[in-house]
Amino acid sequence: DGPVAAQVDEAVRVLTARGALTARPDPPAPPPGDDRTADRGASGVIAVLVEPGRSRVSEELLAAAARLGRERGAAVHALCPGPLDAAALGAAALGAAGADAVVALRGSPDAPAPTAEDVADALTAIILETAPWAVLAPSTAYGREVAGRAAAATGSGLVGDAVALSARGDVLVAAKPAFAGALVVDIVCRSATQMVTVRPGVLPTPAPRGGRDVPVTTRVVGSRGRVRVLSDRRDDDVETLARAAVVLGVGTGVTPEEYGALSPLAATLGAELAATRKVTDRGWAPRARQVGITGRSIAPRLYLAVGLSGKFNHMVGVRAAGTILAINQDRDAPVFEHCDVGIVGDWHEVVPLLHAALRRADAPPDGATIS
Repeated sequence: DGPVAAQVDEAVRVLTARGALTARPDPPAPPPGDDRTADRGASGVIAVLVEPGRSRVSEELLAAAARLGRERGAAVHALCPGPLDAAALGAAALGAAGADAVVALRGSPDAPAPTAEDVADALTAIILETAPWAVLAPSTAYGREVAGRAAAATGSGLVGDAVALSARGDVLVAAKPAFAGALVVDIVCRSATQMVTVRPGVLPTPAPRGGRDVPVTTRVVGSRGRVRVLSDRRDDDVETLARAAVVLGVGTGVTPEEYGALSPLAATLGAELAATRKVTDRGWAPRARQVGITGRSIAPRLYLAVGLSGKFNHMVGVRAAGTILAINQDRDAPVFEHCDVGIVGDWHEVVPLLHAALRRADAPPDGATIS
């Protein structure tokens, strides 16, 4: 509290001291040779569904599967619908991310990219034939459909929207928010194959492993022919927030016409835009930018909450952030119960002063802007 300019200067000092303005070092790569589970005689398989066009999410899942595989001596099989894209996640990139083998799921010549329904049928067959120890899938619309159909068809237990994974003996433990995010509980499945969908952006991605030659097999996927995809598009990408080191979250206290006023600060910090549910409900931002219990969970180095009250349903989505800076003119706003640094003031006044203070402090830009 106090004069806004003094608050801003103190906030920048605290952010600097906490390392919130400095890029984190890349996590270390696994030691050479330690991760070659396939060479050690794998006991079981961890299958990972690779969603087309979601390279970051796939890397997160493969890294988690590789860690679990090292603990259990299990091999990691990447299940890839459609042609392998060497420019994104080809066989070598999948191996570097954590896969020990790649299974390419190809459709018929007239439909080379199988639908989610057809991929679910292929995953069902794989589960029935090989009984993998675990199946990991992204908690996206695509991943939920494929995993949900396969779980129902095989009678496998499925934990949805997990935020962390661990192994307890032969049991896969999935951590999942419960009671409106008030606590996180461990959930397990009792089926032979344990299935989990994982929220994008909540799992760490270690540095890629060294170059690896992984075997690639092709499995032809049949088609029921009930669904034909004529075209598809995304209004935004869920991976944008997952990759962001700095995120600027807005509530209804910032109207779309005012987003431009945040752009200089966002450019200086290299911040991506996030929003509360009320903002996306009004159509002011894409659903992929929604953070909270009904949206994304993110773990940026720095999260700036601007013009939002900070109710628990939103703040639970940023609980893994390194540092949270809140700006609100109401000193009794709930956001101050969740933040590390708080500035009491009107964001219209605070943001320009904060931008100027960061420029003086020579905060390192990461390059993104709000659009």
